[in-house]
Amino acid sequence: MKTYEQIDLVNDLIRIFPEFASYWEEDNEDLEFRSFSLHSVYMSFLPFLGNIQPTKIQWQLLADHLSKEVASGGNRENAADTCVLEHLHQVRLNKILRPLLSKEAQSYVRA
Repeated sequence: MKTYEQIDLVNDLIRIFPEFASYWEEDNEDLEFRSFSLHSVYMSFLPFLGNIQPTKIQWQLLADHLSKEVASGGNRENAADTCVLEHLHQVRLNKILRPLLSKEAQSYVRA
């Protein structure tokens, strides 16, 4: 089984939010010590998410993606949990996204 790498996550998020491609590129163009972790993608993604107006379809696709990541366990779960789900309240998106998530993923989101 192929390892899920940073580029896989970036591409998955771009499929849901095409405009994330330019945001990701700009956010990472000048980093001398760029990280190639899944965590760094989500750390860039959360502020992006807090500044856009997703459609209902995009919200559901994102919820499905995050629920799948949590169910995957390991590093994928940890990155989605610690970099997005636990911080949704900081960008005031917890009440929007939480009801769309799996029960397991919901357990990481503050009400």
